[in-house]
Amino acid sequence: MEITDKLLRKLALLTETDRAVLSVYLNTAQHKDKVDEYIEKAARRLRPLLSTEERSNLDDSLEFLVDFINGKRGGGYRGPGLAFFADLGASYVKGVELPVTPDPLLTIESEPRLFPLAMLLDEYEPVGVITVDHAGARIFVAAGKTAEDGDSLKKKIKNLVKVGGWSQMRYQRRRDKQILHMAKDVAERARKLFGEAGVKRIVLAGRKQMIDAVKPELPKALAEQIIGTVAWDMKSGEDKLLEKLRPVMEQAERDQEAGLLERLNGELRRNGLAVGGLKLVQDALQFGAVDTLLVSDDLDQDSKERFTRQAEAINAHVEFFPGKPKLLAEHEGIAALLRYRAGF
Repeated sequence: MEITDKLLRKLALLTETDRAVLSVYLNTAQHKDKVDEYIEKAARRLRPLLSTEERSNLDDSLEFLVDFINGKRGGGYRGPGLAFFADLGASYVKGVELPVTPDPLLTIESEPRLFPLAMLLDEYEPVGVITVDHAGARIFVAAGKTAEDGDSLKKKIKNLVKVGGWSQMRYQRRRDKQILHMAKDVAERARKLFGEAGVKRIVLAGRKQMIDAVKPELPKALAEQIIGTVAWDMKSGEDKLLEKLRPVMEQAERDQEAGLLERLNGELRRNGLAVGGLKLVQDALQFGAVDTLLVSDDLDQDSKERFTRQAEAINAHVEFFPGKPKLLAEHEGIAALLRYRAGF
């Protein structure tokens, strides 16, 4: 997944410059003409508000945006969405694929619009997927409605045929060795791929016998990240697999949110490593003391954007909560788990 904490921190630091920043979110699942028309109309609306130099820089940045979109289209990308950022007057431009369709936006402000990107990273955190059966395995990273290129392994393991006596025992031993060898290979490939992608959640899909063979071969750190298993036939389409995986991924996100709220409640009760409310959270962010920022839907949009940028700038994790959790509502819709207590 292209959206990472490292990217968000880099974008958040653009706030420290005196230059305007172009932020763009596009629904690229739409027809090409609609996307191009939206960009043209939004740019036409902004130009009268800019200085001569800013208009020139905007035109340059829009050329980079068009090149980015065309490059994605040329590579076969058909949505659901893209995000693009440009520091006007500087050399920094960055475009990323989105796991779901965003609300369209094209704006120029003194700071990048990070809230939509951070919310997507939280809600559609990349999940490592291992699909395995007797015909082989596929290892990839999924996020939302998308699956990124991964690693495939084709090793046909013959089904056990009914023979008698010692022949069947030798055949079974040989087959067991093949399964073990394949399981070790899959585990090693998963370790490399998921490590590079920064995966923290893993789902296993496929035939039970093969899943049971792979599990013990995974390094302890990966085994502890397994959030579920799914029965699956690898001959079926990947889109259908993503649909089947979605409830597992959504439940993992809800479980994480519940755990964070429970931890927050405990820390607040004993006046420990947590604060709640706009003022105290703002102070904690300024001191760089926030480890995890907890944001409710209740919070107004401007505050969501401001607190998100501040949290990303100090490399704090941001967790967004759907609905209106009672604990957060009691603290103006925002709270924070802290790295340490500071003078605030």
